[in-house]
Amino acid sequence: MDLKGVYAAMLTPLTEEGGVDIPALKRMINFYIEKGISGIFAVSSVGEAAHFDVDEAETILETVKVASGDKLQLFAGVTATASSTAIKIGKIAERLGYAGIVSAPPYFYQPSEDAILAYFEDINDQVELPLIIYNVPLFAPALSKELLVKVAKLKNVVGVKESSGNLVDVLHILDMLKNEKLDTSFLIGREEMYLSSLIAGADGCMVATAGIIPEAYQKIEELYLAGRISEAAEVQNSILPLLRECFKVNFPAGFKIALAARGLNTPVYVKRKLSDQEQQELARSTETIKQEVARILAFVGTY
Repeated sequence: MDLKGVYAAMLTPLTEEGGVDIPALKRMINFYIEKGISGIFAVSSVGEAAHFDVDEAETILETVKVASGDKLQLFAGVTATASSTAIKIGKIAERLGYAGIVSAPPYFYQPSEDAILAYFEDINDQVELPLIIYNVPLFAPALSKELLVKVAKLKNVVGVKESSGNLVDVLHILDMLKNEKLDTSFLIGREEMYLSSLIAGADGCMVATAGIIPEAYQKIEELYLAGRISEAAEVQNSILPLLRECFKVNFPAGFKIALAARGLNTPVYVKRKLSDQEQQELARSTETIKQEVARILAFVGTY
């Protein structure tokens, strides 16, 4: 499987009661099709996957599949505390005809490296879909470079989504995959590192703000391929203030505010109830986040 370009780690629009806002989800898919991105990662970390049960995940995956009309490459997040749950969601994605699945190591408990390998082996054996390994130390046990390469040797593994934010590890992982002669695609999972990862040999990105300002990531790729590296760096740097603002408030509420700024009428509700202080912080950041989205789009439009 050839994984290249810009993939959106997709937010999940919710109703005020916490259910999936299906009409808003459909509008998001239409937006991604219109923008011409490579594909999406549904039931993702930024999409609040940890809060959904299997039935809710199925609702999201079914809605995304129907709305996409086979115009996007679709990947389903299956990360869970146990491989049995990951396999259930993976089987749903398999039935729906998804291009593949994405899984981080099992979270919450502290599994050994042998237990992590067994988790991936179980998914690999039970789900007949291409698998992207997801290294995201923010939310799950970190995969060592050695373990990641070992997992990459499983028959269904086609890619790595690397979200550690560690450029040193990125360089070593790319080199180790090459040395093992593994035909494994590499997608960076941290927005700040898209250009540097392309230069290092990455194939693309799979990030949250690619679903909000896809134009910026497409422009970075375009300028990089044209050899206009300094200009690509300017676009890359233009994204940084937005990311800082989004992370100032409860994750992923800041990203939902940014998406709403695109005029898609998407709600900003999150699954977890916010404290009064968090709601106040969110209100203070809302206008700044909206201004940052507008600024980036205007800047990208100058190229």
